[in-house]
Amino acid sequence: MDLLKKFDAVTICASALISEADREFCQKEQDLYSDAVEGFYQIASVWMDMRAHQKSARLLEDRDDCWKQKYLVSHWWDDISMRDMMNHIFSVHRKFISTIVTYLNSTYFLSLDSADHMRGLLPEQPPPDYENDEVDWSAYPPCVLQYEDIIKHILRQFNGRTFKEQAVYELLDGCHKAVWDSREHSAKFEQKKNTVKILYDACGYGYYNGYEQWYVERDMKYVLKGLARFETDALGTYPSGIYALISDDVRRWYDLWEFPQCNKFDRIRLFKNGRMDIRFTSEEYARKFTDEYLYMAE
Repeated sequence: MDLLKKFDAVTICASALISEADREFCQKEQDLYSDAVEGFYQIASVWMDMRAHQKSARLLEDRDDCWKQKYLVSHWWDDISMRDMMNHIFSVHRKFISTIVTYLNSTYFLSLDSADHMRGLLPEQPPPDYENDEVDWSAYPPCVLQYEDIIKHILRQFNGRTFKEQAVYELLDGCHKAVWDSREHSAKFEQKKNTVKILYDACGYGYYNGYEQWYVERDMKYVLKGLARFETDALGTYPSGIYALISDDVRRWYDLWEFPQCNKFDRIRLFKNGRMDIRFTSEEYARKFTDEYLYMAE
C-alpha cells in the first residue's frame, strides 16, 4: 500500500537511470538525426543565399516572382520556400524526440507522451505566416537536439525514480484510478473470500456479425496488467488469456476466461452490467492483490 509514497522519496543520479543498451540505441539515433538535420540546415542556408542573390540581380528587370523561373525552378525542381524547408527541419526534430520516447515506452512499458516533451525541447520556430524575405534568419540559428537533454527532460517528471520504477508507479496509479470513483471518493471493487469483484465500468459487450463480442474498458486494462505482474512478477509478460483481454487486435467472444497455467488466479468472468470478477486460487492471494494494486496509498 505504500509503494507510491516510497517511490516519491527516492532520489537517484540521472546517469544511473540509463543502461548501456539505452545509450547504444540513443547514440545511433543521435548520429542519424544529427547528420540529417545538420544537412538540411546547410541546404536551407545555401538555398536562401541562392534566392537572395538571384532576386537582387534580377529584381529591376523582372516583375513579380519571375526572377525565380530562369535558374531556380524547372520541370524537375519546383520552387521550395524557406517556410517549407523550416517546417521539414522541425519535423525532423519532432521525429527524433518521438523516436527516443517510443523506445523508452517500448523498453520500460511506460506511457510517455512525446508531445509533452516537445514543448520544452524544441527551439523557437518562425511564425507560420512568414514570407521568405520577411524573416531575420539570424534570430533562428541552427539547432541540433541532444538525446541526453531529452532523457533529462523526461527524468525531471519522475521525482528520482528509475525508468523501471516509473513503469511500476504508472501501473499502480492506473490500477488505482480504474477502481476508485474520483467524484464519490469510493471504491468500485470489493473482495469476497478468494474473489475480487470490480463492480461496474469494467467491461461491456456488443455484437459483431450477429455474435456477442466483449470488450474491456481501457482503464481496466491497467488492472489486468497489474494482475499479470502479480502472477509473473514481471512487466510486459502476460498469460495468453490476459493478453487477449487487453489487446486492441483480438476479438473476445466469451464472458468466461480460465487460466489453468497460472498459480495465483484461475478465472475471470465478465458481466453485461459492466462487472468483472477475478477469482484467485486462495483468499490470501486475493487479499494480497487488493492490498498491493487496488488500495490507495495513504
